[in-house]
Amino acid sequence: MKRQGRQRSAKKGRSHISLSKGHAVRRPPSLPHTKREAYARERALGALAQMRREHVSLAAACRLEHIKPATFLRYAGGAVRHDKPGERYRATKGDRFRRDLQIPTAHGPMTVPVYGSKNAEKVSKYLNAIGHYLRTGDEAKLRPFKGKTLKVDGKRIKLVTDLGTLSLLAEADALHLDQLYAFTAGRS
Repeated sequence: MKRQGRQRSAKKGRSHISLSKGHAVRRPPSLPHTKREAYARERALGALAQMRREHVSLAAACRLEHIKPATFLRYAGGAVRHDKPGERYRATKGDRFRRDLQIPTAHGPMTVPVYGSKNAEKVSKYLNAIGHYLRTGDEAKLRPFKGKTLKVDGKRIKLVTDLGTLSLLAEADALHLDQLYAFTAGRS
């Protein structure tokens, strides 16, 4: 009877139960269900980025992002490790978390799921290159992205590098370069 209950809750997507050393351990869902959970997850990923970029402790990163360490561990605990109990947590070099990111297309911004910190970093560099072009008119940072595509759900999305299209999107206020993460709650 308990086994059916576990399968039922996994189907709903509420939480996952795995066995670790013979004990049932509840893991949070990979995607947030409410706006509050989405906000907490975004803050946890921000704290993780602080740990990687600035080499600060978990507690300091959580203070900077205004979240509790327990909340951080709930949403991004798989990307930190400590070798001994009581030792400081340190961020791993990369992770495989899903991030819903906004990328510009010829038809306006599009939300795409990106798996892994390395892939998210590539998208971030692309968006930074667009921002650099719009601020300075220098297209040098956009050149590496010419002809590149992003594979999403089996489909290829061409990265916009045409200067005229980017200028039109900027004039239409369709580029949201100040926000990398798409704010979504629930499963899509």
